[in-house]
Amino acid sequence: MTEPVNNSSNAQEENPVDVSKWLMFGFVGGLIVAVLAMEYYGYIQHPSDSSNARIDEFALLSLAPEYNVKVSEKPSGKEGFCVDGYLLLRPTNGKAVAGILVDAKNRPVACKQHFATREAPEEVGEPAVGKQTEQAAGNQ
Repeated sequence: MTEPVNNSSNAQEENPVDVSKWLMFGFVGGLIVAVLAMEYYGYIQHPSDSSNARIDEFALLSLAPEYNVKVSEKPSGKEGFCVDGYLLLRPTNGKAVAGILVDAKNRPVACKQHFATREAPEEVGEPAVGKQTEQAAGNQ
């Protein structure tokens, strides 16, 4: 006579559980859940158009005598100039890209033409620049 066949044991032997496949599905699922949670709580920062326009950050150093300020002797590779009352910066490498200098709240930094050459004139009403050129001509 023939022995009865146990179908449940044959089914398990033919289709073993693929552990590596389920580990891979679990890993991918966990990764997706982690990214979605980070997005929900704001840990993933998406750039905006205004942040793409920011090129560089600058610091303002005090010229007061009580502060010992040290700066590098190497040039920054940028130069500033005044246009329509605002301070603009551009690279010195020949590229024609210029940008307006703003503070932390995106307010433009104002400037005045020849503001840095301010010196006290010796006589009231006499420009300091004219006095320097006369002194230079007298020394020759």
